[in-house]
Order: sequence, then structure tokens, then C-alpha cells
Amino acid sequence: MNDDITIKVFHASDREMRVEDIKFPGPRNDCDFGQGFYLTENKQVANEWVCNAHTPVTNEYKFTFNKKNALYLKDSAWLKVVLGFRKEAYKVNFKSNIIHGLIANDRMVDVIPLFISGIIGDKRLIECLDFCKFGNQYCLKNSADGLEFVKSAPLKGLELQQARERYYTRRSDMTNQLRAIQRNSIPGERFIEDYLGEGDYNEV
Repeated sequence: MNDDITIKVFHASDREMRVEDIKFPGPRNDCDFGQGFYLTENKQVANEWVCNAHTPVTNEYKFTFNKKNALYLKDSAWLKVVLGFRKEAYKVNFKSNIIHGLIANDRMVDVIPLFISGIIGDKRLIECLDFCKFGNQYCLKNSADGLEFVKSAPLKGLELQQARERYYTRRSDMTNQLRAIQRNSIPGERFIEDYLGEGDYNEV
């Protein structure tokens, strides 16, 4: 059975980013899955990421990879990894080059800091991210194998205006969504101290 899949993905930047321009491991370690090159299937979210840049550009790629070679993070494993890189309280160790899962991105919403501060628990956090409908992201850790550049386009005019409107509307919607949240509001919910007490995350 062939487990290869091909998808259309986007990367937002302040310039055109061809495959040969990608540098590993990447400049920042405090992103959701650590250093790497980030992609998303959601073009609108990619546009939102870059809408406040001086020269916003959206890059489109074709990405072919084998599902067996990609680590899909969900639920507590996803949160454990995000906390490992954003909180820097323990180490996260990957073997896979391709890591994918929900987009957190606390530059758009305030839900990750609320979890880190202990105000909300893990189940409510996941609910809030689902409410935002950011979709999934892919992080290439050390290789761009299977990635093919298609085109780039400057983000401008109506498309730029709409991206900025979504950027700020998401923050407002999230604020309203969080107003009713109280600690221990969901049975079995786990809080940040539960995750920090488990120690390092190691990919199996």
C-alpha cells in the first residue's frame, strides 16, 4: 500500500522563499514544534501570519511525503511538545523530519499564555484552538525533501485588507470565547503543572 500523499501548502514570509533558500534548522526555537520550516494548507492563515510585515509575500508549494515518515501530534502529545518549546521547562526530542498538528500561534490568540499561567486546562485549550479553526501546520526539521516551489505572490490590496481583518477578528472572538472559562470546568482536565511534572518528551 502506497502511503505517499501530495498536498498544497503555503509559507508566509517577507520575501520569496524557493526551496534552495530554506535554511535549517531555522532561526527560532520557541515556535510550536521548535526550529524548522513551517507550512500550512490554510492559505488564509498563512496570509494572517504575514499581514503586518513590511513586504508580505505568500509562497505556495507542492509537498509530497510518506505518512509513515511523519509524526502527527494530537491532544496531550501535541500540547506536551508545544509546552516544551514555548515554556522551555523540559526537552523535546524528535526522530522524524516532518512534524504536523494543530496551529497554536499565540501571536494571534491569547489561549496559550492562559494555559501556561494555569487559568485554563488542556481540554479547554484544545476547544479554543478548534474554535479558531487555524487548521494544521507542518514543520520540516532538517530537510525540504519532497517540497516543490510553485509560485510566490505579494500580499496586497483586498487580500491584505481581509487578512488583517481576520487577524484582529480572531483575537476579539477568542476574548469572548474565554470570558466564561473557569478552572476545573471540565472533568478530568489537566493543567500545566501536570505536564511539567512528566519531564521530557521523546518521540517513540
